[in-house]
This record gives sequence, structure tokens and C-alpha cells, in this order.
Amino acid sequence: MSLSRPRPTAVSRFYLGLFSLTAALLLATDVPSWSKSTPYPDSHLPLELQGQLVKAVKGFKQKKFAQATADVEAVAAGAQDTDSLLFIISTLDGFGAPSVKAKRACLEKALSLAKTSDELLNIALKARQAECFDLSKAALDSLVAAATTFEDLIDLAHKAHQASQHEIAQTAIKKAYTLVNNVPDVFTFAKESMNVGLEAMARTALKDLVEDQASTSELMTLMPKIGAFNMIDVTRLALKRGLEKSKTVDDYLAVYNQAKRFEQEDIVKVAAYRGKKLTLINKIKDEKEGPMRARERELEEKERKAKEEMMRSSGQIPSGF
Repeated sequence: MSLSRPRPTAVSRFYLGLFSLTAALLLATDVPSWSKSTPYPDSHLPLELQGQLVKAVKGFKQKKFAQATADVEAVAAGAQDTDSLLFIISTLDGFGAPSVKAKRACLEKALSLAKTSDELLNIALKARQAECFDLSKAALDSLVAAATTFEDLIDLAHKAHQASQHEIAQTAIKKAYTLVNNVPDVFTFAKESMNVGLEAMARTALKDLVEDQASTSELMTLMPKIGAFNMIDVTRLALKRGLEKSKTVDDYLAVYNQAKRFEQEDIVKVAAYRGKKLTLINKIKDEKEGPMRARERELEEKERKAKEEMMRSSGQIPSGF
């Protein structure tokens, strides 16, 4: 018995046709993308400029530096955004000193086009890597000048820190400090300074805050937040200033309690001694002034009663004390 091939059904013919059409469409879609492949697809440069860049890179490889530099300058002149210009620089990273002039042309054009803080930061980084320090400084100056609020400057400091640009972070933090004008901002500033590795600036801000307080009570109120930074020198400065400004037994008691909390035993002893001494002085003073003060109160009471008696005899209602 011979086996015959089954005839295709209408359904199978339909799916076969659909598969063929889909395959044809995919091929038609892919062909243009293959034909449009470019040497630098991530450069944001037109195809013609990409070709010129290929020629320039080839020239640097062949050590035809003058012509290659001129080719890069021509490509840079046609570039329309900072990303394209920084990409051009990245293609020259392996050519050292002979490529500096070409990189400078790209950086100068990028600096003229930069509009955002991110663009300026990227230019500053590239300029430093290319050893074009004057352009790096120019980008830095523009970057800091563009940040005019406390929040913007702190954000800039964080971005610079993440990019390992200590100088930019420090400049931004210093400018941010000039905008601090209240106690909460001081603590925010100190915290953010610590976060970007600038402990010295945080310490300066906290010390300035301590010196600005007018009374012991103000200082002792701030102690929990100051102590949270774990800077023993600042904590001790606040406690010592609290001792210096103490005028009452309650002041010394507040210093005593905070010194006890932060385990500063020498200050605990001084606060306890001065508090006890002031308590004794007040007691002696009260004892000396007691009889005299009692006599004064007695005279005041007699005068008040005499006045009330006079008002009653005249028919007037006492007006109060």
C-alpha cells in the first residue's frame, strides 16, 4: 500500500502565506538598516561628518598630525551639540600630545554651545583629561555661576563628587555656605558637606553656629543635633561656650546634663562645681536680704491698706493693685 502526501488544507495554506508575507516584510525592513550602517552611529554627527572623522583618525594613526588636526577642526565646526563634540574628543584619546590642538578646538566649540549644568560638568571633565586646564576652569566658573540657589549648589556638589571632581565640589559647597542664613540650613549644609567628603566645611559651619549663640539655653538646645555629627571638638566647644555664658543655676544644670550625656567628665565636674557655688551664693544673699526684704513687704502692705481706707472714706471703689 503506497502512502500519498496529504493535500494542504485551506487553513494550512492561509498560515503558510501569512508566514511568507511576514518574512518578506522583516527582510524589507532590515535591508535599509544594513545599508545605512555608519562608522560612528553614537556620535550624533551627520554621515558626511562621520566620514571626515574617520579620515581624521586615520591621519593621526599615520602620524599626519597637521592634516588630521585640520580635519578634526572641520568636523568640530559642523557639529551642532556638545555630545557630538565630546564624542569627537573620545575618538582621539589614544593619540596623546599631538591631538591636544584638535581636542581644544572641540572643547572651545562645546563650551560655546553648553546650556545645562550637566553639559558644563562633562566639558570640565573632558578638558581636565585633555590637560586643557584653562578651559576646564572656564567650564567650572560657568558651572558655579549658573547655580544661584542653595539647592542647585548642593546638587552640583553631589554631581561633582560622583565624578571625582573635588575642586568643583568644594567650590560649589563654599558658595552654598554664603547662602546659609538660618539654623536649619546650617545643619543641612553640614550634613551635605559630609556626604561629599568635605568634613572641614561641615566643621566650620558648626563652629560658626556655636559662636553665634547668645545664651547657654540656646546652645544646650542645639547640643543633640551638634552631637549627632560625632565631632568631639565641636561638641566640647559648645559645652565650654555654654559654661562661659551661664548666669543661673539652671544654666549650669543644663550644661551638666549635656556634658554627662556626651561623656565629657571634666566639663561635668566644672558645671557641677559652679552650679553648687552659685546655689550657695544665692542662699547667702537671700539670707542677708531676707529681713530687709520682709520689712519692705510690710511697708508696702501698710501703704496699700492706707490707700484703700482713704478711698473708702471718700466713697471711691478701689481700683486694684
